[in-house]
Amino acid sequence: MKKVNLNHVASWMHRNARELELAIWNYHFENGNKEDVVNALMYYQNEDGGFGNAVDPDNWNVNSLPMATLFSINILKDIEFFDMQHPIYLGIKRYIDTELNFPKGCTFTAITNKDYPHASYYNYDEKYNITESTGVILGFCSFIIENYCDSKMYSAALELIGKMLVKLFDDNLGDMGPTGYISLVNAMKHAQIKGYDYDKLELRLKELVNNSIQRNPEQWPYYGYRPSDYIKFEDSIFYQDNKDIINVELDFLCDTLLENDVWPISWSWFENNEKYPKESTISENWWKSIKAIERAKFLKNFRRTQ
Repeated sequence: MKKVNLNHVASWMHRNARELELAIWNYHFENGNKEDVVNALMYYQNEDGGFGNAVDPDNWNVNSLPMATLFSINILKDIEFFDMQHPIYLGIKRYIDTELNFPKGCTFTAITNKDYPHASYYNYDEKYNITESTGVILGFCSFIIENYCDSKMYSAALELIGKMLVKLFDDNLGDMGPTGYISLVNAMKHAQIKGYDYDKLELRLKELVNNSIQRNPEQWPYYGYRPSDYIKFEDSIFYQDNKDIINVELDFLCDTLLENDVWPISWSWFENNEKYPKESTISENWWKSIKAIERAKFLKNFRRTQ
């Protein structure tokens, strides 16, 4: 069984990562604490409680954005920080209640992105938003029903969930759709939302995941979903159908970890690379830190680290 030593990944992280990603790395691999992650994350939070300021390295918009705020919520979820009375969460709740304009305001792209460096897929596009905003809406629905039941948006979220679950069985769910629906169903089960056939929902999620995974390792250096994008542990409902391809990816990660570097990312800012050459290069390095954490965790969870 192939395994990797993460010592040089740790060294790379300490040399290259932002304070935020370094705190996350330390939490997962070097006995760091959650508070350091939260404190670093709060520097990206605006007065209205939302997040911007390039917390998502692919969008340098300083304004509070739904995607950037959801990005930050997911960081807090990753480190299992759930103190809803902490200022960071009080700010997020304030943003949801007063600035987000839920659900209409839960858009994937924003008009103000044009004023700041960003990847091409963040170019504002109303038609693009119709599909790609699905994942954003699902993410906020998940947060509201699981962590913010006293929100004035709670009843609206419950009503919206029923409509969104009908769409779960459509073919075009957008790029973020499958992960958004996985998050939603997990949140619904945790919040004990009744009246739904969870076996049927999870069967559909398995179908989506199995169809979404790119199963040709030769394509993994390019954009596409790998098993690790959906399956983090062996107790995942998606594990049994995909355990063979998971082992293929684990071997792939062992083989492609670069000496004195980490794994490359599989996308770019495309046509915006020429428009923002300096920022796109910086963003790439920041994203390498984020992906290094994700891949190191995946390897660790499946006992592939030394």
